[in-house]
This record gives sequence, C-alpha cells and structure tokens, in this order.
Amino acid sequence: MGYTSVYDNVVLIGFMGSGKTSVGKILARQLYKDFVDVDTIIEAEEKMSVTEIFETKGEAYFRELEQKCINKLTEKKGQVIATGGGLPIHSSIAEKSLIVYMDADFDVILSRLPKKEREKRPLLEDEVRARALYAERIDTYKELAVFTVDSNQKIPIFIHVIRDFILDQRVL
Repeated sequence: MGYTSVYDNVVLIGFMGSGKTSVGKILARQLYKDFVDVDTIIEAEEKMSVTEIFETKGEAYFRELEQKCINKLTEKKGQVIATGGGLPIHSSIAEKSLIVYMDADFDVILSRLPKKEREKRPLLEDEVRARALYAERIDTYKELAVFTVDSNQKIPIFIHVIRDFILDQRVL
C-alpha cells in the first residue's frame, strides 16, 4: 500500500526579505520538487515589477492577483511555494499545504537586504511604517504556520531544519 502525503505543497511565509525565495529554491532542489515564487509569476503575467504594480494599480489590485495566483498554484501538488510578504494577511492558503513561517527579526531582514533590493520593495521604503507592518503581521504568520523556523541563523542551517522536519514528518 502506497504512502499518501499529508500535505500537497510546502508554502513558505514570512515578512518581505526573510529569505523565502532563496530558501525555497534550495529546498525545492534538495527535495526534488518544483519551486514557484508568487511575486515572480505575478510580475511575468502583468509584465511589470511588483513595485510598478503597487505604483500604477495599487496594493489592493496586487493582493487580488496574489490571491488568484496562490489559489491556482495550490491546485497542483509537490511544489515549494514562496509567497509575497503580505500574502497570509490577504489569503486563505489551502489547508493541504505545509506552511512554514520563516521567523526573522526585522533588523536581521534589513541587514540581509542590499540597498538595491530594499528599493524594489515599496512597503520597505519607509522604515517606521515597515516596522509597524512587521509587528502587525507577526501574529498572523505564527497562527498560520504549521512549523516555524528561526530564520535569524545562517541560511544553510535553517534550510536543514526545514528539510529535516519535512522528511521526519514524511509530509511531502
């Protein structure tokens, strides 16, 4: 009798700049799964950057695209999905996904992001506002997560922690 996995996909959530894309790519490769990045898909479909979408069409429009994108993605199985930083606030991610919260301190996130990367993130432009947003979202991330990983440590360490959790649980 074949083993049925408990979850169809691994979904990485966390504040912008917490490393969801970098970690997702490596994790997917190690688990022999497809990697998908919600922001990248939206940028390709809209033929403009997330920043441009925010500036020309507004945040509400972007959140709607995010919602549609995640709903479509979770119809498939066997993926590692990196969400945008705001996604859990605006989405009901399918219950069949292992949701991993990448919990990094705000200052760690800032220190990891080069200036060029920070400029590409419209919500990070105002640091005071960004800190408030971060504080506002933390509880939601924690509530949604099946598994929380301390993302303040070096990236290879917490990738290992996530992978071990997945393999131990035989979840994918």
